[in-house]
Amino acid sequence: MLQQLINHNADLNRLYEEGYQLEVNGGHLLAHQIPYVNANREIKYGTLVCVLTFASPTLLAPPQDHTIFFCGEKPCDKNGVALDAIINNSNGQQLANSIMVNHYFSSKPKAGNYSNYYDKIRTYSEIISSQAMAIDKSVTAKPNRKK
Repeated sequence: MLQQLINHNADLNRLYEEGYQLEVNGGHLLAHQIPYVNANREIKYGTLVCVLTFASPTLLAPPQDHTIFFCGEKPCDKNGVALDAIINNSNGQQLANSIMVNHYFSSKPKAGNYSNYYDKIRTYSEIISSQAMAIDKSVTAKPNRKK
């Protein structure tokens, strides 16, 4: 299903081509291997989880809102201070049989909503991973990037 969605949706294709590790599971888009900093200033890797909105079985409609879920410890800045500006709550939640999320983020763009999944995943990934990159410039949110 992922490859079919990638083939029919330019925003997912762009994420894939840039090297994000993607998965579709239970109506959700997962972006794995997103580097972040925990409270101990250690670099860890988590997963962004976004609800998919379908226009048809192979075409996506724009994201339903500006929020996203995260699997991992509470993400922090390079000094180990929680990124409270984007953390809406840290209540664990089961989204699907194999998807247990730890945090719910909100970072609303000026337009009010993200127009596509590329912008949504890229924005949240950059917010979180920029703090890990401040500690170690070699980390990347795009582990499948073609050299």
